[in-house]
This record gives sequence, C-alpha cells and structure tokens, in this order.
Amino acid sequence: MATNSINLSAKVWQTLHNNHEKYEHYALVIKLFSIALVVIAISVNLPTMISLLLLFTLWLQEGIWKTYQARTSDAIITLECAIKDNDDSIACRLYSDWQDNRPRGGALIQEYISSALKPTVMFPYIPLMVISIIAAL
Repeated sequence: MATNSINLSAKVWQTLHNNHEKYEHYALVIKLFSIALVVIAISVNLPTMISLLLLFTLWLQEGIWKTYQARTSDAIITLECAIKDNDDSIACRLYSDWQDNRPRGGALIQEYISSALKPTVMFPYIPLMVISIIAAL
C-alpha cells in the first residue's frame, strides 16, 4: 500500500473514530438532561404523563444517536478490514455505502428501537420513569 493511501486511511479512520466518540458524548448529554428533567419535573409538579413522554422521547433520541454511532463503527471496521487486506479503495465511501445500505420505513424505525432497547441506552430512562411515577403518588 502506498504511503499516501496509508495516510489517507489513517485520516479517515481518525475522523470516523472522533465522530464515534462524539456520538457517545451526545448520548451522555441526553442522559444528563434526562436526569435534570426529572428533578425539575418533580420540583414543579409537572404531570407524570408529560414527564414520561418527555423521557420516552429522549430515550428514543438516544437510540437514534446510538444507531448513528453503530453505523460509524461499521464504517471503521470496514476501513480496518480494507487496510488489513491492503486495499484502500473504500476509504472515502462512508456516505455512499450508508445510503446504499440504509434501511427504509419500518426497518429504519426497527433499527432505532433496537438501539434504544440496549441496556446501556435504557439506563437511566427506566429508573427515571419509575421515579417520576413514584413521585406522583
């Protein structure tokens, strides 16, 4: 593999990795915002149903972020396999590959829900929903 190809691959890998980490940070911000939401909702006696709907919305939003993050992981793995195979021809095909393989309609919604149902995403939403319900009693 030529030095320029290796440099390009390294730059693409670093960009993808940085994006992957940013998605993780965004997910943590959503979690922290959810915790703050529950504290505020309890302190101002926000109706439980509104609190639950807001939490559910944030939970699904994190599921969407995690889906984006998984797609970035897939692109990183593809790039790493190409580097291993000494074939750098896919280094700059992230968006076209994603567009070609993007699920449509119900499959896309199913992918988002699947991401949202992972234990690391479900936490802290389920406990926060329980806290909101208990606080309303």
